[in-house]
Amino acid sequence: MNIAFFCVFIASILPILFVAFAKFTGGFKLGNNHDPRKFLSKAQGKQYRAKCAHDNSWEAFAPFAAAVILATISSVPQPLIDKLCLTFIIARVFYGVAYIIDRPGLRSILFFIAWFCVIGLFYLSWSA
Repeated sequence: MNIAFFCVFIASILPILFVAFAKFTGGFKLGNNHDPRKFLSKAQGKQYRAKCAHDNSWEAFAPFAAAVILATISSVPQPLIDKLCLTFIIARVFYGVAYIIDRPGLRSILFFIAWFCVIGLFYLSWSA
């Protein structure tokens, strides 16, 4: 598996990690599993922000995955794809952390770094 495809895999796991943080630091018990969305709807503070990072991570996943696939089949040089993908993942991990610790300015910067990586992959695919 190349680096870019591994990054797609990591991007698919990030939302799960963020929601796991929200649940387990918020007192989630196995008994809550019959309606976990109801449990999360009552989250506050860091748990609520972790749930928001979860939601936003799913929103970012589809365009990222599509951009990686398009860049790969468009014969964009693999080292360039890999660099953009690694940058995306690093930005998204720290984005989630910034969200949880309530640093909105830093979170916005990291959001745009990751988004520019996706735009870059789409642009490289288009121009290849």
